[in-house]
Amino acid sequence: MKVGVVTRIFGPDIGGGHVVQLAIIGGIRAIKTSHTFFLLDLGKGISCELGELPIVDLARFGETTEKELLESAIQELGLDVVWFLHPLAECVSVPFIMTVWDLQHRRQPYFPEVSVTGWSWPERERAYRATLPRASRILTGTQAGKNEILHFYGVHADNVKVIPIPAPHDITNQTTLDTAALRARFGLPEKFLLYPAQFWPHKNHINLLLALEELRAKYSLNIALVLTGSDQGNRSHVEEVIQQKQLTHQVHLLGLVCREDLIQLYRCATALIFPTFFGPDNIPPLEAFVLGCPVIASRLSGSEEQLGDAAQLFDPAKPQEIADAIAAVCGPGYRTVRLRNRLIKKGFKLALRRSSPDYVRNVCEILDEFEPVRRCWPTG
Repeated sequence: MKVGVVTRIFGPDIGGGHVVQLAIIGGIRAIKTSHTFFLLDLGKGISCELGELPIVDLARFGETTEKELLESAIQELGLDVVWFLHPLAECVSVPFIMTVWDLQHRRQPYFPEVSVTGWSWPERERAYRATLPRASRILTGTQAGKNEILHFYGVHADNVKVIPIPAPHDITNQTTLDTAALRARFGLPEKFLLYPAQFWPHKNHINLLLALEELRAKYSLNIALVLTGSDQGNRSHVEEVIQQKQLTHQVHLLGLVCREDLIQLYRCATALIFPTFFGPDNIPPLEAFVLGCPVIASRLSGSEEQLGDAAQLFDPAKPQEIADAIAAVCGPGYRTVRLRNRLIKKGFKLALRRSSPDYVRNVCEILDEFEPVRRCWPTG
């Protein structure tokens, strides 16, 4: 079948969505299949380096709505199916596959970033109610994610497919490690925790800062914390708490760093700390797995599915639990070293099972199953 793959490569200032989409595109390039893929670029973010795959710049169809742009591409290319790599799908005239990253606006509607600012609650709800029941297939990363889709939107279970999101293995080739130069440039100590996250409330920087207080009081552990990411409206609140808790010399605010620097920070870090309230699918733990950085992460619905036993988990609402988890992985002593090494090994093994080509092969199996149905009416 001819499959239009709709991409919207969000910038790194928004989050991990761009990493997932680029990884999947890399997987499409890497496999052989009977299906023909066309990349339909809505975000003007696909570079010519992606090579062999046909890239269709939808802007050439003129200034109009996104749905009309897609329909023009469907007709011109004679597409059988459209696959949206991101949640912003459209009910196009041919069968379409939709991707759902999370439904946190339903689970936790009180966070402003899913209710008031950004993509607001009414906008999210209108979009999902219009597209989820109409989608031919829906892709999600965990069974927990599937259960939420079924519960909130009443979609038929057979139409929702669980495929764990891929780990971005390509990042291992993107930079070389010079720890001394990195630490000197950013003024970092030898040991530090890394938290790469935009400054949204759900990223839970505040309880992490309270956990640093607990670490100091209970374990006499003053490990540095490196925060990277763009300000999405909550950074000033985080900075106020840093000052109130007298953590100014312990917390390093680097802002939005380039991709190469972030990869080096992963490789230098004592551990990734990831206290988000949102899930179950998150990208930074998978990046850490690939780069040999032990993971300390939130225990969320579905997190065990995504992370297995390769991460030290904690309740993100309890600073004491966060502190205990950090101490178990980053404190002194032989047991800590042994746990760190075990997490690194298990994380790398899990990442190997989550390759981008395998993800796309699973999608191709879905396409294979759907092809006998799709052939019953004309293409385009």
